[in-house]
Amino acid sequence: SLSAVGSASSAISVAGGPRCGWVQVLSSSSTSCDTVGCRVALSSSVLSTAASSSVSVPAFPSVVNLTASHSVRVLGGSVAGGEVCILSGGSMLLSGVSVSTTGLGYSGGTGRQTWLLPLISASYEDIVNIEPLRATVYLWGSDDRKKGLGFAIEPRLGFAAGDGPRLAGMARRKDSLEGGPTFDWDLGVLALSASFMTDLTQSSQGSSARLYAYRELISHDSLKLGVFGGFDWLNSKTANYFFGVRPSEQSLTRAPFQPGTALNATAGFDGRYRLSEHYSLLFGLQRYRLGAAAARSPIVETRQSALGWLGLGWNL
Repeated sequence: SLSAVGSASSAISVAGGPRCGWVQVLSSSSTSCDTVGCRVALSSSVLSTAASSSVSVPAFPSVVNLTASHSVRVLGGSVAGGEVCILSGGSMLLSGVSVSTTGLGYSGGTGRQTWLLPLISASYEDIVNIEPLRATVYLWGSDDRKKGLGFAIEPRLGFAAGDGPRLAGMARRKDSLEGGPTFDWDLGVLALSASFMTDLTQSSQGSSARLYAYRELISHDSLKLGVFGGFDWLNSKTANYFFGVRPSEQSLTRAPFQPGTALNATAGFDGRYRLSEHYSLLFGLQRYRLGAAAARSPIVETRQSALGWLGLGWNL
């Protein structure tokens, strides 16, 4: 059960386990649970009630009305100014186990590679959010939880000479882990995310910027599905590292090339299907389209690339 704010021993129980990492105390007497969180609205008289009633929420999204006979209790955190209480339980955690991820051999190539690796989809108390291709730690959030400023990291895949015929004789481009400040804004209809990343692994020693939009299409206890799209800007160091051809790598069919800065587009979907109380299916597909600068590279075979993932998750 999920206990929230008050002084007695009753609790709000959500079927399948806790779903919310925070509650907000308002001036009315209603409670609503949705995919964002549980907002518990209690009058001052309810806070002092010593009743032992409990309220069950069978499925999402649901709305439950609390009367004077209901009260809830604090498990952890504090009530700051009578408005916000951070719970100790956090939100639903979903840990990936073994996941098969398939994608093109490299960005701009037509070959395919498949990996078996662990993925994590988890969140904790509106502070940490981890998805298969991105992890974010929030350092600041607005009172309504609509805006957040934090630090995010994402991978960028490189290539080896054996990944495609146009790469023969090329030096290896190492995978990089990029990270930097990010600002997320939930507008209701969709959510926006703007990030500025630098290469934390010193592979390209460059930087990039991302602007993404995400829209949740389905959000139920059994199925979650959303779509996203955006742009990925690479500075000259990053673009030259992953799409450039060095003078030492030129051949009869491959001239030296430096794209300079590059602007690429991406779109896709991701989701989760709950198989049982303990297991869920994780899935997603991200398509990437190279802009004109990167597409002119002699190592590019196609402007389109894709990365997909499918796996079994364990619900914690």
